[in-house]
Amino acid sequence: MKKIFQTLVTAVVLSLSISAVSFAGSWQTDAVGKWWQNDDGSFPSGGWQWIDDNGDGIANSYYFDANGYLLVNTTTPDGYTVDGNGAWIVNNVVQTQAVAAPPATQANKTGNSGKTVSAASGISSTPYDGYTIVVNTSTKKYHVPSCKSVKSMKDKNKGYSSDAAYLESHGYQACKNCH
Repeated sequence: MKKIFQTLVTAVVLSLSISAVSFAGSWQTDAVGKWWQNDDGSFPSGGWQWIDDNGDGIANSYYFDANGYLLVNTTTPDGYTVDGNGAWIVNNVVQTQAVAAPPATQANKTGNSGKTVSAASGISSTPYDGYTIVVNTSTKKYHVPSCKSVKSMKDKNKGYSSDAAYLESHGYQACKNCH
């Protein structure tokens, strides 16, 4: 069981490494469509990208085609739905993820209102489609969703993630019951 879970976590981490978070950049539009341009001139293409376009520590997930254009009001090639703004939605609710706060100079540049963002910013406070890990933010342990420890966890301490490497780099440890 442990090896299967480790393999699953590795696969998830590798697939999520394709989908990074963008803090700095801006939306661009031309006659063909809309895209996100990073401050260094690069742009996401051929997949999902979490983008915190207003610097508030909360990112939306957007899908970009192979040419870097944002998909809107459609179903993505991998079967998910995006709204008129291109944001990933489930049951008409935009899916968000807390992200690490940008550096102070970037926060000022984007008009960050000073909102406090958890140091464990790779953790969503609400479940999202595809999460593979349930996090106890109080004990700093992470669990598979079916772990018996999850059932006894207080709701206020629950978080959701898909990135064990991120969690471990922020001091979280795997539960000994389910790992």
